[in-house]
Amino acid sequence: MNRVPQEKPGRQKMKIVIVGCGKVGYALAKQLSMENHDITIIDSSSKVIEKAQETLDVMVMSGNGAALDIQREARVDEADLLIAATPSDELNLLCCIVAKRLGCGHTISRVRNADYLNQLQFMRDDFGLSMTVNPEFATARTIFRFLQFPSFLKIDSFAKGRVELVELKLTENSVLNGKSLDKLTTELHLRVLVCVVERDNKIFVPKGDFVLRAGDKINVTAPRSELAKMIKRLNISTQKIRNVMMIGGGRIAEYLADELIKSGVDVKMIELNRERATEL
Repeated sequence: MNRVPQEKPGRQKMKIVIVGCGKVGYALAKQLSMENHDITIIDSSSKVIEKAQETLDVMVMSGNGAALDIQREARVDEADLLIAATPSDELNLLCCIVAKRLGCGHTISRVRNADYLNQLQFMRDDFGLSMTVNPEFATARTIFRFLQFPSFLKIDSFAKGRVELVELKLTENSVLNGKSLDKLTTELHLRVLVCVVERDNKIFVPKGDFVLRAGDKINVTAPRSELAKMIKRLNISTQKIRNVMMIGGGRIAEYLADELIKSGVDVKMIELNRERATEL
């Protein structure tokens, strides 16, 4: 804890307070401390605090992270960011409210309860939240996107799901094999942007005259509607998912089932717990 690492040039060092040092909090603290940020961890468990103190280059505090005196002692008022990652949604939200009132720059709260999602969008300013993170919902959305576009190697989402970044490998029979990128607009009438091309283990940032060939891995960004058009016009082999069976009825399954049903997919779910099954 007494080591003072050298700052990397060009990187702004931030003071970050993390409340809750479970798997998520610990992983965040480890990564952020490796990036030379000033990290303080608050947790009510003495065992958790002891582990963090022994294995991480961070400051640690034992106590209730939502308590005003604890946050003052942790100097949250001087912090650039507070991340609340305890198992309790309510505690996380309270941590952020207190931190914002003290003058913390930004707050991020982990919120897992589906009932809170719409309310938090409506009351985000009242809670003093810069961002909310729902790991289960994010996982469900990632699975849902893969089920929508199973032909793509990778899928990432931006602008709250309105824009997708996908990776596709070109085959010998691909319509794009031997064509320059400007043909995407002039011949195929697609409003997509090819950001990166990987060829023979080399990375290219292509211009309009860049000629694609079989074996290329291309990274394309576009609205979801344009990706659907691209699949059709490039004759990419795909099969629409019509039925899905899910084993287990946890939060991820609940979020995913909701998205699938909205898109017209039939869902069958098997859950061992009768009470949970009835609830679903």
